[in-house]
Amino acid sequence: MRKLWLLCPLLCTFSACLPAQTLNDLRGTWITRDDGPLYVLYLVAHEGQLSGTFCHDCSNPDNLGLVDDSTLAASDIQFTVAYSPRNRPPVSELASARLQGNTLRLTLKDSKNTRILQLERPAPFVTPAKAVSPSPPVVPKAYVPPAPAAVVTVQNVSGVWLSGSGPGKQYFIFKPHKNNLRGLVCGPCDNPASFAPLEAMRLEGDTLYFDIVHEDNGFGIEEHGPFRNITSARVVRNEMHLHTVASFEPDATPYEMTLLGPVYFMPLTP
Repeated sequence: MRKLWLLCPLLCTFSACLPAQTLNDLRGTWITRDDGPLYVLYLVAHEGQLSGTFCHDCSNPDNLGLVDDSTLAASDIQFTVAYSPRNRPPVSELASARLQGNTLRLTLKDSKNTRILQLERPAPFVTPAKAVSPSPPVVPKAYVPPAPAAVVTVQNVSGVWLSGSGPGKQYFIFKPHKNNLRGLVCGPCDNPASFAPLEAMRLEGDTLYFDIVHEDNGFGIEEHGPFRNITSARVVRNEMHLHTVASFEPDATPYEMTLLGPVYFMPLTP
């Protein structure tokens, strides 16, 4: 009996060595550090679940996977990564992620292959200071739509919508998912500091509502922690005009921007 009594604390101590994961441990950005393609896993913690995005060559919508169906265990988390490539049937991978010190071991399995990636946190995001203009700010002209707004549907929203030009332009990628939409905005899309998942989509008449999610980056993250840009948008021909405001200042004047799309994306070939 004495030997059995001594063994119990050892067993308890061993089980306590398994790292317990919490949503706060996992939320935010994870990237690969090796010489291969840059993989970016962006995990969103909301209402006891994890969602988010997983991609490489992330401006290509065919490479964008949506994280869903998460199950959080004591030492790892299981979820699916769902892809909906154009002109091909939807596919998904089963994923298991486990914290090992400062790295996240990600195991991905499809019907044929298993691959393992070691992910790390990127360098701390430094939000650039907002420029201060010595002259009075220019008041933008009111947006004039080219036609009446269309009823928004999964079909006429899905795809890539662009804002700006050059290397720093933003890609808003909307993907069909479970009879609705989810997605990602990035730009440039090889810099994880410029990533934000698009979630909580609602299509109501001629208005699309969604959240631009910031778990560890974006203006205001240092002062307010994780937040969302609460967004509404309307589609008019090839334009999507949106209004967005940060969740930490809901009464602020909404920021407006116009996207062009959806565009046909043709990946570069070597």
